[in-house]
Amino acid sequence: MIICLRPQPDCGSDVAELTRRAVQAVALPMLQVAYLPAPLVLSSSAGRQSFYKGIIITSKQASRYLAEHADVSPEMRRLPVWSVGAGSSEILRQVGFEIAYTGNGSAADLADQICQQGASEPLLWFSGRDVHLDMAARLNGQGITVNRQVVYHTDALLTPYQAVQDHLMSAKPAAVIIFSARTLTQFRLWLAEYVPAAKPAQLTVLAASFGLAKQAREAGFLALQADSPDRQAVLHLSVCWFQQKFVK
Repeated sequence: MIICLRPQPDCGSDVAELTRRAVQAVALPMLQVAYLPAPLVLSSSAGRQSFYKGIIITSKQASRYLAEHADVSPEMRRLPVWSVGAGSSEILRQVGFEIAYTGNGSAADLADQICQQGASEPLLWFSGRDVHLDMAARLNGQGITVNRQVVYHTDALLTPYQAVQDHLMSAKPAAVIIFSARTLTQFRLWLAEYVPAAKPAQLTVLAASFGLAKQAREAGFLALQADSPDRQAVLHLSVCWFQQKFVK
């Protein structure tokens, strides 16, 4: 069994894709996304869009938020978007945004590319409340003006799931997909709450990055690292792990 932990709707999409590839997968989101009211900068009457020369997007949640408000701010759609990954880019491309750059899923790589390619500034960064990398601080330190606009936050979930709990208690092979440190922390809390007898070494963490794999090992889990931090690489790792464990 592979347990998908991302917030919905991404968690369900991961399960659907793995199921299509004949992998037993279940959705157990560890976080729930809550969007904030549209900020003033998205209002056409505010006249602020012309101040910015580009947009930074570091999550699918921010992409969905911006796409949802695209009709409110048609001028914003004319700004080039620096996007962290293919999924985020596709969401915005479908509603008419111009994508200047699509990254490999790493915010650090995105920041480096913005510097190397000489993006026009100032830039407007749409983000969640909790971020792994502060793009504004990183780029401002390089002389590139970035203003941050928080448009959503994520709340922790602790939801029982009997089928998952039974599987973990059976000592059969199980893996969890981890895209963020906060998800890993929340999953450890979930284990302590609902399957306290389970040992971390019974589980394999399929991690999106070297840093996440390292954190998982330090917490006692077995861990494998995807070739790159994008979704498709992590799902490919998941399929390979499942086939090794269950397909003879």
